Amino acid sequence: MTNDVSALVVALVVVCLLGLVLRWTFKPSRPRIGRTIDAAESTDLGMLDVVAAGRSRADALTVRAALDEAGIRSSLSHRHDGRLDVLVFHADAERARMVLGAG
Repeated sequence: MTNDVSALVVALVVVCLLGLVLRWTFKPSRPRIGRTIDAAESTDLGMLDVVAAGRSRADALTVRAALDEAGIRSSLSHRHDGRLDVLVFHADAERARMVLGAG
């Protein structure tokens, strides 16, 4: 009986220590809190262009679905006002605008 209890205590201690070690190992190196870049205000979006600006979530997802159907990769960017912009790579921007009827 005492062997069972001591084995259980040792097992719980080992599991707790493993949990602490894993938590320390996999914690983010930097805090995730930071300044959000608003694509509407940014002058440099790197390799991306905005093809649909200031959309509601449902509308932005519809735009992304249309672009995906045309084989164009896209991503969403959150604005400070809660609306979304749809972004594509520079090379796909012209074709994306044609697919969306804005080009």
